[in-house]
Amino acid sequence: MGELILVKPRLEYAQAIRAYRQEFIEAEGNFAGDSGLREMEDIAAWIEQCRLMENQETLPHANWVEAEQFMLVRRGERQVLGMINFRHELNDWLAKYGGHIGYGVRPSQRRRGYAKTMLALCLEKCRERGLERVLITCDATNEASRRTIIACGGVLENTAMEGERVVERYWVRLTLPRDRDGR
Repeated sequence: MGELILVKPRLEYAQAIRAYRQEFIEAEGNFAGDSGLREMEDIAAWIEQCRLMENQETLPHANWVEAEQFMLVRRGERQVLGMINFRHELNDWLAKYGGHIGYGVRPSQRRRGYAKTMLALCLEKCRERGLERVLITCDATNEASRRTIIACGGVLENTAMEGERVVERYWVRLTLPRDRDGR
């Protein structure tokens, strides 16, 4: 079994991304952490949109923030196991309901620990970017996501109401790596 890694969307994964999208549609699943993949049948256009999200000057939508899109795959394989989106900053909506990170696991691959692995790998990306803490949210009804967030160090701050939806807001404190002298 190959090592699980995060990769950015690239054309070489187009068929795998298409299959991931189709599986969610057929399962009538809730897309999360995928930068609008549900609405985009043109995978090449979606990959380009993900690239444009990485720079404030090229954001595809006025209300979006700079972000990086990643996919969880096994090294050397092309199947997309999950997707995770790391937003570098929070706008008003993200600060209340969406958080720094959104993620989803392919319906056929759930209950295998992929969400926890994917979130842990993404938290490393947050550390590398210099964030000291990260907000992650989930629906109050999503027990699996709650367990994943808590397993990765999430501490519940409060809940927020978005219409009928109850959103749990968790903070993960990131400790920066120490140097060789322990500082």
